[in-house]
Amino acid sequence: MLTSGQLLAERYRLDRRIAVGGMGEVWQAVDVRLDRSVAVKVLKPELCGDAEFLHRFRTEARTTASLNHPGIAAVHDYGETASIPDGPEDTAYLVMELVEGEPLAAILAREGRITTEHTMEMLEQAGNALQAAHERGLVHRDVKPGNIMVGPTGTVKLTDFGIAKAADAAPVTRSGMVMGTAHYIAPEQALGSEATPSSDVYSLAVVGYECLRGHRPFLSENAVTVAMMHIREIAAPLPPDVAPGARAVIEATLVKDPRRRYAGGGEFANAVASVRAGLPLPTPAALAVPQQHFQQRPVPQPVQPPVQQPPPSQQFPASAAATGVNPLPTPAPPGQPTTQPPGAVPPQNSVRHQNPPGPAPPPGQPVSAGRAGLWVLLAVVVVVVLVIVGFAVAITYPRSSPAPGPAASKPAHLTTARQGDTVRFLGLDSTYRLSQNALRHPGSAGENSHSAREGHRTCRSTPTTERIATKSPGTAYRALVPGTSAVTDRGSA
Repeated sequence: MLTSGQLLAERYRLDRRIAVGGMGEVWQAVDVRLDRSVAVKVLKPELCGDAEFLHRFRTEARTTASLNHPGIAAVHDYGETASIPDGPEDTAYLVMELVEGEPLAAILAREGRITTEHTMEMLEQAGNALQAAHERGLVHRDVKPGNIMVGPTGTVKLTDFGIAKAADAAPVTRSGMVMGTAHYIAPEQALGSEATPSSDVYSLAVVGYECLRGHRPFLSENAVTVAMMHIREIAAPLPPDVAPGARAVIEATLVKDPRRRYAGGGEFANAVASVRAGLPLPTPAALAVPQQHFQQRPVPQPVQPPVQQPPPSQQFPASAAATGVNPLPTPAPPGQPTTQPPGAVPPQNSVRHQNPPGPAPPPGQPVSAGRAGLWVLLAVVVVVVLVIVGFAVAITYPRSSPAPGPAASKPAHLTTARQGDTVRFLGLDSTYRLSQNALRHPGSAGENSHSAREGHRTCRSTPTTERIATKSPGTAYRALVPGTSAVTDRGSA
């Protein structure tokens, strides 16, 4: 049992008890060696025998001692000693900077609500202090009004890193054990997940909500119920007299998903500072869409065509001469005679003097728009010419007939038709002329051959359509289908 005037570890004389917490007591003391006032935090005797709590207390000393920030109470010493002279070493203590002022919890209990300006100033300072810990990979995990000291001039200092945890350190608590105060705990902490810097930011926003409204966002006598409310429920809106900027920063930070909050104390402090300066509320970096900055390259300007004057003078502007571009003469409208007869020599004033070619563009420089336009025009002309040629060929030479079927696969014999013979006309589904020619079969040398022409007949025939004709003896008929070998075949009806 600690008492006033007791000398702890033969160095720290206890004067008065400042506060009592869940893990121990905080005393105002005097360092008799350095003759200065300090704050001594002593772990409760019943917890000194618990290896887990003792390890956590040692961790707090090392963690806080590694931080050097005006918004964090400095650690001067740590030790384990006997609570009574010559007794067992059952008392662990932590010597810290004595902060003048009082905890924020005491101010809220006395005044109820705090003005928007004082609340925002406190949140900005506390956020910057948390950033010093977050940069070292430390998460406070127990941000609440009792751990925020406010000095007479409004300066803020964070205390009690007793359950702070390094991000890469092995867990001290049992698996699934929830650490933190239920009324200020982040949803992910209440679910048993690892606390992150955004968890500290959530807890700090709960503190800001309490300062602006006068009570915490979720109220219940049951700590588990309060923790579940942090997970599932949305806090009621702040009073109408709260400034819109302060309202916006609190609402933006009290979101359930830690990925949608401000990532750390520094980002939160910057958001508060922006609102205090009358600027728009910044978007959390995790939600901001990355903007790709492209280097703007100079766009080549298209070459303006020269102004052309109608015939007959065909005057060219001086600007065209300056650029070295030879404009084409404008053709005369239909129905008007040209000003110059074909074959005549153009007048001397129409001859342009071209400027010497300029230096070639350096490698990698894009081709100018005028030159690119010439290539496009040339490609279009080539395509048009190919289309015209193909169309002319298609008119002159119709499509060839499909391959003959099995019945027509054998070679046809050109023979002489006699009177009474039946003749089949073979050909494609196209219009063709039927001419009469006197043909001689290669094997009929004794037959007289003659050439007679009876005129022209026009018919349409398909591979499945037959036209029957009877002609005079000594004549043969052939379908004049360009590009095919279709002939008349005697006796094939």
